[in-house]
Amino acid sequence: MDIQEKDDCNVALKLFRFEEKHEEDATSDAPSLTVSVPEILDPQYGMYVWPCAVVLAQYVWMHRDHVHGKTVLELGAGVSLPGIVAAKCGANLVLSDSAELPHCLDNCRRTCEANELCSVPVVGITWGRIAPELLLLPPLDFILGSDVFYEPKDFEDILVTVSFLLRRNPEAQFWTAYQERRLVNRSFAP
Repeated sequence: MDIQEKDDCNVALKLFRFEEKHEEDATSDAPSLTVSVPEILDPQYGMYVWPCAVVLAQYVWMHRDHVHGKTVLELGAGVSLPGIVAAKCGANLVLSDSAELPHCLDNCRRTCEANELCSVPVVGITWGRIAPELLLLPPLDFILGSDVFYEPKDFEDILVTVSFLLRRNPEAQFWTAYQERRLVNRSFAP
């Protein structure tokens, strides 16, 4: 990953390269993918590429055959790295972030433009609320959520939203990556 450009609005365009390395043949024509992500150098969560986004994007890349031709929703997309990887691997993508954070929705659109995916819908979905935007989503095969469990106050709301989506799409899978940063009384571990 490297920073390609920076403009007056504190936007840095980062490039992420995903590839398969075969130790036995370093010169092979293994598949690869490069994704551009405009990152706003701002302390707001959804405007920066956090490590979990890279981990989830790598997971999507390694399982690209599963998402090809499927409908994928990324919740809390922010910079949209995992979702964009899914779209570049042939998924029908819908990006979402909070309806209350228009700057994050704008950043999702910016990332789509940087990757020539201007037809990807960007939807405002506020976790924990059953709003028309949530009800109008197409049938889903995969739901992505990178670091959506960062704020303890959002834990129940994101679970309500994911639970609702999985009930409406019983065959769908929820793929998430999160980093435990502080001691809280919530965990996915038994």
